[in-house]
Amino acid sequence: MKHLIVKNPAVLVIRVGLLLLALLISSMAIGAEKQAAITPDEIVAELKPKLDLNEQQVKELTTALTALSQQLDALIAKREAANDEDPNEFIHGVKQAQADYQEKLKKILSSSQLQNYNTLREKVIMDAMKDLAEIRLLDIQPHVNFSDEQLQKLIPVLAESMRGFMKIAWKYAGERLRLGQKIRVARDLKRIQSKAQKQVQQILTGDQYKKWEEYKKQLQNKK
Repeated sequence: MKHLIVKNPAVLVIRVGLLLLALLISSMAIGAEKQAAITPDEIVAELKPKLDLNEQQVKELTTALTALSQQLDALIAKREAANDEDPNEFIHGVKQAQADYQEKLKKILSSSQLQNYNTLREKVIMDAMKDLAEIRLLDIQPHVNFSDEQLQKLIPVLAESMRGFMKIAWKYAGERLRLGQKIRVARDLKRIQSKAQKQVQQILTGDQYKKWEEYKKQLQNKK
């Protein structure tokens, strides 16, 4: 495991867009087509009452979001033109754009506003994870035969697990990992997996859990 990277750059672009732009607002849909039509002005208009922004903050935040959007567009265009299999330069560029944006936010928002902003963002990210978890579980349900009530209990478990994996993947994306980092990553991934496994066992019956594990193995063997 020399590199922990996102294999599909398109997926990474969508994820970054979700985290930094459209997913800032809980009322906005997460469909990629709808996201593409959302402008910085619309995002800030949604954020204004949620964060109690004054007019100067509205202006500065709109400028920051516009700059971020332009940076991401430029990185995507460069990536598409390069026809390069190695996504590391693209990933590092996106990470830097994200870091620059976060520094601007610290200057634009008060500490309480920034805390509320981050809370809003995390809530919407988790809502997206729950949607993805539900889609995945609906595919699994016929093979395991768990009830709709069990499905609703499984959704937050899988969503939390997916969110944990995403955080780790994004933290180390594009990096060459040293041995100590590889061990730390493996330990963190195992911890997330183990926690989710115990929660799933509490929700499913013994027979259902056996089918759950069997289906997971079938999927792994197909890869």
